[in-house]
Amino acid sequence: MIRSMTGYGRGEQSGKISWVVEIRSVNHRFLEIFVKLPRAWLLMEEKIKSFIKGRISRGRVDVFVNMSCENLPMNIKFDKSAVRNYYNKLMEIKQETGFEGPVSLPLLSMMPDLFSIEEEMPQEQELWEMLKPALDQAVKNLIIMREMEGQTLWNDIIARLDIIDEKVDFISKRTDAVIEEYRKRLVQNVERVLKDISLERDRIEAEVVLFAERSNITEELVRLKSHIGQMRNLEQVDDSVGKKADFIIQEMYREANTIASKSPDYDISMRIIEIKSELEKIREQVQNIE
Repeated sequence: MIRSMTGYGRGEQSGKISWVVEIRSVNHRFLEIFVKLPRAWLLMEEKIKSFIKGRISRGRVDVFVNMSCENLPMNIKFDKSAVRNYYNKLMEIKQETGFEGPVSLPLLSMMPDLFSIEEEMPQEQELWEMLKPALDQAVKNLIIMREMEGQTLWNDIIARLDIIDEKVDFISKRTDAVIEEYRKRLVQNVERVLKDISLERDRIEAEVVLFAERSNITEELVRLKSHIGQMRNLEQVDDSVGKKADFIIQEMYREANTIASKSPDYDISMRIIEIKSELEKIREQVQNIE
């Protein structure tokens, strides 16, 4: 399946801790994952990265994790040292002022910063099990979007490969005609110079053979056809294909340039220009493929 590297996915999980996970991905040569978590949850960053690495192979991936807590157990703590200090100070004030009232517990409980309320958070593994369903849903939705966009990209690439295929067929048919046209031009040029060309016939044939050897592009055309077939077959590959496709396009450029340097024919040169134009458009699309 062809996948784009661009996509978006969202996942949610409700419970005593509710999670919302959003994932955005864009083009990148390698896989880079950036996780944005509240500071208290940073312990799960590596687990999130490992989970995504098992599902995605290329692209810059930004993960945003939000959570909200409801009905978590509360733990009320008090600062023993602060209680003692308040008590001692109140007793000191009582002695210095002659205050006769008791330093009672209700009085102490009114002092600031004596108590703190903390939610009893689950342990790391329990937190991970709570988060994982939302993360899994977000990754699945991301992959669905990447596959949909990837199919659109691939349809465009196949259409351009069809255009290139037609132009390669034209060049193949044109090759034999180019040699024969060269032969005719060569004979005509000699006839204008010499009245009797019988002695030059062998030389002319040798020159035609030499021209045919220099301008022979059969191997390049065969390789171009092979590369087109390899590109088409990438759709059947289960693994990431972006780098493979990019390599094949580079090889197709190489063959096209060799044909252009070997063949002096105008019609072939124009088809090569058109082929390279299509290859450039395919290369732009391939940069988006995982």
